[in-house]
Amino acid sequence: MTFILKASAQQVREVNGTVTDSIGPAPGVNVKLISDRDSLNTTTSTTGAFVFKAVKGKNFKITVSGIGYQTFVRRYVMDNDTKPIRLEPIKLSNDSKLLNTVNITAVNPITVKEDTVEYKASAYKVREGSPVEELLKKLPGVTVDKNGVVTAHGKQVTKVRVNGKDYFTGDVQTATQNLPADIIEAIQVIDDYGDQANLTGIKTGDPDKILNLTIQKGKRVGKFGQAAVGVGNDERYLTRVSANTFKDDRQISFVGTVNNNNTNAFNFGGGGGRGGGGGGANGITTNRSGGFNYRDSWGKKMTVYSSYSFADQDRRTESTSLQQSLFQSGTIINSNNTTDKNNNINHRFDFNLEYKIDTLNYLKVNPNFSYGSSKDENVNIFTNTRINDVTTGDENSLTKGNSPSYGGNLLYNHRFKKKGRNFSINSNFNFSDNTSNLDDKYTTRNNNSVFPLYQQINTDNSTTRLSLRASYMEPLSKTNFLEASYAYNFNNNDNNRRNYRVDPTTNIATFVDSLSTVYNYRFITNTFGLNLRGIKPKYNYTIGLSARPVTLEGETHNITTKNNTFNWVPTAHFVYNFAKNHTLNFNYSGTNNQPSFTQLQVNPDYSNPQNVVYGNPDLKPEFNNNLTLNYNQFDIGSGNSLFTNLNFTETQNKIVTSTRPVSNKVLNPSNSKDSTAQETRYINTNGFYSYGGNYAFSKPFSNRRYTVTFNGGLSYNNNINFIEEKRNEGKNFVWNQGIKFRLDLDSIMDSEVSANYSANKTRYSLPSSINTDANTITLGLDGRNYFFYDFILGYNLTQTINHGFSSTVKSNPTLLSSYLEYQFLNKHAASLRFQAFDLFNQNTGISRSVSGNRIVDTRSNRLGRYFLLSFTIRLQKFNGAGKPPAGFRNRNGGFGGRRRG
Repeated sequence: MTFILKASAQQVREVNGTVTDSIGPAPGVNVKLISDRDSLNTTTSTTGAFVFKAVKGKNFKITVSGIGYQTFVRRYVMDNDTKPIRLEPIKLSNDSKLLNTVNITAVNPITVKEDTVEYKASAYKVREGSPVEELLKKLPGVTVDKNGVVTAHGKQVTKVRVNGKDYFTGDVQTATQNLPADIIEAIQVIDDYGDQANLTGIKTGDPDKILNLTIQKGKRVGKFGQAAVGVGNDERYLTRVSANTFKDDRQISFVGTVNNNNTNAFNFGGGGGRGGGGGGANGITTNRSGGFNYRDSWGKKMTVYSSYSFADQDRRTESTSLQQSLFQSGTIINSNNTTDKNNNINHRFDFNLEYKIDTLNYLKVNPNFSYGSSKDENVNIFTNTRINDVTTGDENSLTKGNSPSYGGNLLYNHRFKKKGRNFSINSNFNFSDNTSNLDDKYTTRNNNSVFPLYQQINTDNSTTRLSLRASYMEPLSKTNFLEASYAYNFNNNDNNRRNYRVDPTTNIATFVDSLSTVYNYRFITNTFGLNLRGIKPKYNYTIGLSARPVTLEGETHNITTKNNTFNWVPTAHFVYNFAKNHTLNFNYSGTNNQPSFTQLQVNPDYSNPQNVVYGNPDLKPEFNNNLTLNYNQFDIGSGNSLFTNLNFTETQNKIVTSTRPVSNKVLNPSNSKDSTAQETRYINTNGFYSYGGNYAFSKPFSNRRYTVTFNGGLSYNNNINFIEEKRNEGKNFVWNQGIKFRLDLDSIMDSEVSANYSANKTRYSLPSSINTDANTITLGLDGRNYFFYDFILGYNLTQTINHGFSSTVKSNPTLLSSYLEYQFLNKHAASLRFQAFDLFNQNTGISRSVSGNRIVDTRSNRLGRYFLLSFTIRLQKFNGAGKPPAGFRNRNGGFGGRRRG
């Protein structure tokens, strides 16, 4: 017996090794050792190392596998020695086929790769029933403001996808505030260059920042949703419901709300509040909205996803603003007190069909339709001063409008049998028609005289847009590809403005031809491009050059104008992978901007007698040179993350204003001087540029229980405008620095303390007496404490200290909101919450904008103090993992929102 035990002990040995890929160490991959006496599993460390301490078998098989890699299998035959065995380094090869068909299940909390940063949801704990928004707040480099606006790595997120497909047309707040965090596997922050770039890999232009939410495999078959109802003082109320049914590829969702506490279900481009109070939204809004989202696979080759959204919103906004306009002959001060009542009704329908015809051909069709109607009542009381002259007045206006829009997008891609050879064509069509009827009563008082100006302005502006881009890609070698492309953009605008003067006594309207405009203009670009793409183990690049002739032409009152310009547009996109989770990304793009109707119109616009606007039909389109540089790093060992962004824009033929004070004979023909009135004209000039940057560095401690984040940014704008025909440069510098300390103690507390300082400074090249410096200090405390397992105490405290703003708008609000919530039923499925919002009743919005020779400080009302008692029920039932969603490609796949290489 002793001999047998001794012999067995002699067969136990240590086996160790390392795993690498084309970039460097491969952490987090699975390593399995099997012999006739062993079945052992482990994962590689941050350096790619693995070790099996006690291997009994003499001969064994090693299997190494990981998402995105070809599986490595090798048999080893060893001698009878018991010394540790050091295996030769194992190098894994990328598996492009696997990358295009499965979801990411990264072991590490953050994975950084080229144009995508992925966060593993399980690494950032949130309370049961919390929405995705609460999960986003914990991700390094990601912020969510009081309006629910998501900013990732310094850029606002514009779209959300679920498993690679748009969710409610990509509406950000709809997804982040209604989907539960506990069904999410991973959150990907993607620089998206568009569907065509996803297929070809050629990345040109400026990318959009989007989110892709991947659903856990075990949550892809089931039903889940929630409903809430609440009542409060000051006639506050809230009802909200969301329901979802998932069965593999088929996903059906409904979201709806009726409330008057600034909670929006959908964002139709007008901003607005967020779930839970709308503390950062200007005005007070009543919302009635609802919508459906549908996704399914029709057979093995076809995937469809569609949504319909409806919103009916009433908003009342009260604001005070002070505008300082620099002139050498004396600054004009415009003080305004405005009350605005607005009703908007919006419908939006979107449909997508993706058809994989065969292994070589792909087709995507995307028709869409929207319709909006609005009614706006505006009352403004103003005082304009310049030196010792004072003009007062008031304006009452009523505007009604409609804006139908429809269009579609068609994308076709053909892959040839020769690997790398590819042809694609992407076409887009859109038509929109905006009509409005304005009844305006404008009364000005100057030198004890009253000058009424009543008018009706009816406008009908329609826009037709057509674009087409064709791309052919030819492989030059295994790692180099040449793309030839052609793009055509056609933009036609028909603008009709009919101006009527109304007699204040008889109320009779008289058409004024000299103040009316019928103007048609077209903006046409043709772009011929050649791009070279290279793919290397540690870097890849796209470099190219395009020729872009541009035509801007128009007709009005039998007058024809035409401007032709030509631009050489270089293209550059470069990605360098220093190591795992350590990338540098550079991008250059050139874009054209067309003038607007207001800037081009021939007849002057007298709708505001204090600022008469003259268009310039000879304007040239702007051309922008845009450069961005991103540096992202995540250290697996320490958990430290760093996200940085630098950007620079230089504009040629920048369209700027040329302003000067004028005597206003339209107001009063007998008055030789009205020194508070001004005129605005538009001209092209050069010298405009801007640059900026931001960073976010996070350092976690104690397994991410504590996290310190430093974040900051700066921007500089060299604005150009002309004042009394003299060139003026407005150098606007804005910077901010913040620090946050976050505590995530499971089942105890989830809290964040923050401090931020921001400064806004402007210097003009012409002499100025305008107050140009303002700064803000913001201190915050936001969190939740958990008691007795079932109780939650939530709180949000913000102290804002403003300095340098106009005394008419200055405010230093202290905002305190809190709630006590009792959760009950299985898995906290139900909750009862008592919320106290803005206990000190000081919620106001303060902002400053700098443009040309103007600095505008504004203060707006926001939802004030109220109390709300609400009940919420959450229901979930999941049946299993199901199958992967059809058409969803991850890591570097094309159809799901990620790109190859």
